[in-house]
Amino acid sequence: MYTEACQKDGVCPVSSSMYRDIFCKEFNLSFHKPKKDQCLLCTRYHDATRSSSLTASLEKEYQEHQERKREGREEKANDKKMSQENDGMHCAAFDLESVLPTPCSLVSQTHYKRKLAVYNLSVYSLGDKDAVCYTWDETQGKKGSCEIASCLLRYLKSLPNNINHVVLFSDTCTGQNRNQFVASALLHAAQTLPNISTIDQKFLESGHTHMEVDSMHACIERAKKNVTIHIPDQWNTVIQMARPAKPYDVFPMCHTDIWDFKKVAAQSMRNTKTDVAGCRVKWLKIKWLRYIKGEKDTIFFKYRMPDSAFNQLKIRGSSRRGRQQSTAVQDSSLPMRYCSRLPISEAKKMDLLDLCNLGVIPAQHHHFYKNLPTNISVQDRLSEPDVTEDVDTDDE
Repeated sequence: MYTEACQKDGVCPVSSSMYRDIFCKEFNLSFHKPKKDQCLLCTRYHDATRSSSLTASLEKEYQEHQERKREGREEKANDKKMSQENDGMHCAAFDLESVLPTPCSLVSQTHYKRKLAVYNLSVYSLGDKDAVCYTWDETQGKKGSCEIASCLLRYLKSLPNNINHVVLFSDTCTGQNRNQFVASALLHAAQTLPNISTIDQKFLESGHTHMEVDSMHACIERAKKNVTIHIPDQWNTVIQMARPAKPYDVFPMCHTDIWDFKKVAAQSMRNTKTDVAGCRVKWLKIKWLRYIKGEKDTIFFKYRMPDSAFNQLKIRGSSRRGRQQSTAVQDSSLPMRYCSRLPISEAKKMDLLDLCNLGVIPAQHHHFYKNLPTNISVQDRLSEPDVTEDVDTDDE
C-alpha cells in the first residue's frame, strides 16, 4: 500500500528496511493479531507440528477443516457476487456483538459496579453494504435463539417486495444460530412472507467466520471510545453514527417483539433427529439449511456446501389419530416469549442506583434506573462471554 501510494503521488519510495525501521521503531507500530479470533483446531495443529507430536488423525482433521474453510469463503464470495447481479436475490451476514455495558463511562467508579447489559444483533447486506442493527437491554430480552430468530424475522419482513431469494451467513454458534428454533422461524418466514420463496442459511467454518458484519462491530467499538453512555437508548445514536458516510439503521427491540419460537418448534417440529433416509441428523455438522415456500413440512440441509444434493428432514409428525399437524401460522398467532420486562438482580440495581447517587449518572436518567424490575430469584453474575461455537446447547 505504501509503494502504491508513492507511485500515485510521484514520490520515490524508501527501501523496505528503512520503512520497517521507521514503522516499528520510531512509531512503535505493529499489526495486531487478535487472540480471540485464533482457531482452536489450527492452534492445536500448529502446536503439534512444532512439538513433533502431530498424529495422522489430527492431520486429517486439520486438512478437512481447511477445506471446509475454503468452501465457506468461496460460497460467500459467489453469493455476494450473485446478489449484486440479481435484483431478486439478497445476501446478508449477521452476528451478535459483544455485550455493551451500560452506563459506559471513563469515570473510575463505573469499573467496580455491575452494569446493565445491552445487546446488538447486526445484519450486513453484502450486495449494497446497507446495515441494520437490532438492540435491546437485558430487561427486554436475553441473547438466545428466540431473540435472534425474532430479529431475523423482522429483518426479512423489511426487505423489498422484489426479493424472492435470501441467503444468510453466520457463524456456527449452536445456541443462537444453528438450531431448531431459528430454523422454525425461517421456515415460518418462507411460508408466510408473500415475496420470499427460498431462504438459505449458511454457516462458515468454526474458527474462520470472518464476515463483513465484523466491520460494523469494529466501527461501533471505535465510536464508543469517544462518548459517554448513561442509558441504553443512547447506544442507538452511537451505533447509527458509527459509520457517518452511510449511517446504520437501528431498530430498538421490546420484550413484546420477541416471539417464542421454542414453543413454535415444540408444536410443529415433531422430528428433528432423523432424515428421510433414516440417518441421524448431525446438527453440529450442518453447513447449509434451506427453507422453501410450499415445503412447510421439510427442511433441506447439507453437511458440505459443494454437495450436489440436499438431505431432507421431514419435521411434521402425525397425531395419534393419523392427522398431520399444521406448521404454518400467521404472525398474529405467534406466541410471545415474554409477557413483561425481565427482572435484574437486586444487587445490580443497587449498584446502578449507587452510580446515580454518586452523580455518575445525571439526574434526568435516575427515573429509568429506579424503575428497573428486580426479582430476588435472579442470580447476579458477571457479564456472559460470547457463546462458544459448536456447543450443542441453547444459550438461555
